[in-house]
Amino acid sequence: MTKKPVVVAMALALSSGAFTAQAQQVSEQQVTEFDEVLVTATRVSEKASQTSRSVAVVTEEQLQESQPASVAQALKNEANVNVTNGPRSSSQGVEIRGLGGQRVLQTIDGARQNANSGHRGTYFMDPELLSSIEVVRGPASSLWGSGAIGGVVAQNTKSASDFLEEEDTFGGYLKQGYESNGDRVKTSGAIYGLTETSSTGSVDWLLNGSYYDSNNIKIGNDQTLENSASEGTSGLAKFGWEPTDEQRLQLSARFSNIDELVPSNPATNVGSSVPLVKRKTEDQNITLDYSISPTDSNLLDLNATLYWNGTDYHEDRITKNQVDNTAYDTIGFSINNSSRFANTVLTYGIDGYKDSIKTIRDDSGQAGQRPDDIDGNTTVWGAFTRADIELADSWSVDAAVRYDTFKNESNNLDMSSDDNALSPSVGLVWKTTDWLTLSARYDQAFRAPSIEEMYSTGTHYCIPAMPGFLPNGLCNTFEINPDLKAEQAENKEIKADLRFASLAGNDELAITLNVFRNDVDDFIEQSVSNPLMGIPGFEQTTSWNNVDKAKLTGFEFSTRYRYEQTRVSFNYGQTEGKDKSTGEYLTNIPANKLGLDLSQGIMEGDMKIGTRFTYVAEQDDLPVDNVNQYDSYKLWDLYVAWEPAMGTFEGLRVDFAVENIGDEEYRQAWQTLYEQGRNFKLSARYNF
Repeated sequence: MTKKPVVVAMALALSSGAFTAQAQQVSEQQVTEFDEVLVTATRVSEKASQTSRSVAVVTEEQLQESQPASVAQALKNEANVNVTNGPRSSSQGVEIRGLGGQRVLQTIDGARQNANSGHRGTYFMDPELLSSIEVVRGPASSLWGSGAIGGVVAQNTKSASDFLEEEDTFGGYLKQGYESNGDRVKTSGAIYGLTETSSTGSVDWLLNGSYYDSNNIKIGNDQTLENSASEGTSGLAKFGWEPTDEQRLQLSARFSNIDELVPSNPATNVGSSVPLVKRKTEDQNITLDYSISPTDSNLLDLNATLYWNGTDYHEDRITKNQVDNTAYDTIGFSINNSSRFANTVLTYGIDGYKDSIKTIRDDSGQAGQRPDDIDGNTTVWGAFTRADIELADSWSVDAAVRYDTFKNESNNLDMSSDDNALSPSVGLVWKTTDWLTLSARYDQAFRAPSIEEMYSTGTHYCIPAMPGFLPNGLCNTFEINPDLKAEQAENKEIKADLRFASLAGNDELAITLNVFRNDVDDFIEQSVSNPLMGIPGFEQTTSWNNVDKAKLTGFEFSTRYRYEQTRVSFNYGQTEGKDKSTGEYLTNIPANKLGLDLSQGIMEGDMKIGTRFTYVAEQDDLPVDNVNQYDSYKLWDLYVAWEPAMGTFEGLRVDFAVENIGDEEYRQAWQTLYEQGRNFKLSARYNF
């Protein structure tokens, strides 16, 4: 029933004579701002308005305005995209349409980021090093393989070309930022250059880095969240060589180091089963890319990528006097090519990767009460093809299929398992008029189980001795599950995209509606079982199992309007999750969220003043046995950006923002911790 207002609004828009009359002008007036956004997370470069997928793009301009402390924070205003794991930025994750964690694939410059270990964070990229973030909402395994049953978060790092103006060969910037909440200080900078010769072509390079230091943050009503301080450094080096206009070879390397004193599960507080941990996280990557696209060839448009990721979690469990270590490494490659045949563009390729995980769990003083060490590998090989076919002037179709084979090996247990998956997809696009595009698509996707889910052993947790009942206490131990199956998803989706220009002069309007149903089978969930004497709370084993089938339904609605220097955007997203067998509501489904952003450019565009309003509804779609309460809340932000185009202060940019002006004390549905309170942000960047 909640969908009816949107459907009625769409019907009125489609039948409106005024809209139709104005739309006739679109062919004469080119949309210049809303229609220029390109996405590459779909593995082909296409306009966001022309893909049949639901996509959202956060540009560098938006990143500068919001000054996010994490990639997840940069996406918090997008419809049906939510931040998980509480307010500690180092542990925050991304949830798309009710699915998060390993069900959302993360990439950086096209390289998969597969690190995942317990409650530890996995989004390490400093937003300061990014030129944009793209989000694909909905399954995308036909392009990316395992893990993309909820969607894709594709992060694109900066390059020299993002900064250098025409005729420039060298430049740089220095930036200083401050946040009042947590007294967070951040310094960043970059230098970059370009050299061109007639004999060797052009060489471009960029060195970019940042450092931050933050004290404990405060949640609403001026309450301090203990053990939320952190310190971190990050860096990016990128070198590109273009021997000709048709070829490019690029080498990039990046690192991120984070030091913090946090609970072992940073999504909650320190407790008897959640010790205080001094954690140092080191994340590194090296990526080599080669591309060639001859202008006189319709058959060759090739890109090849080789990459290595290394993530180490060093943990001093100071309240237990124990030292743990987790090392996660990935080496992978991808080769794909596009060929044009008449009305068809065929993109095809192969890729593969090997994940290795090694853990050391110190049981000093707790012999037999800690998880056993893990030593395992996951190997995946995949091949895919995608055909983009122009059926007629107003009809097109994209059809893709991918085959993956994957194998999990536990070296310490001398056990292994393997499986394979076929992931087809098809999208149909109908450009009904110059101003309305309709599309429908179908996707199958999967997520292969991880080494930890299949082969964890040892002790999960222990219950202290209880005289007269448990004289020796009770320890819950892990049970392996070598028969664990991959999660499967089937997504059906329809989309309407409306684009208008010159409705009232120098203006443009964009409206997008996506409606989806995602059926997910064989959910992998951790569960405890075998209660002692049948008493709940005294379970003796833990394992990961395939559980009931789920049905996720919902929609995203967004509209943007620009009149000269005035801009307003509105978005709304909702997802409902139910068990297909029982009809009962699922846990971890986000509450409905509405966002409004209004800004005005002044001083001939040198300054921008804006405000954001977010309303999140009460989440009362709860399982029968769930007694939690997740209230609604409202957030109000202000932001100002000043960047003179000429004059004495040319090259300077100042951003100021106030988040959660009302110091609202709130928490998101299904989260344990309350979120950050009022926060003043100020940053100044000088380009030279």
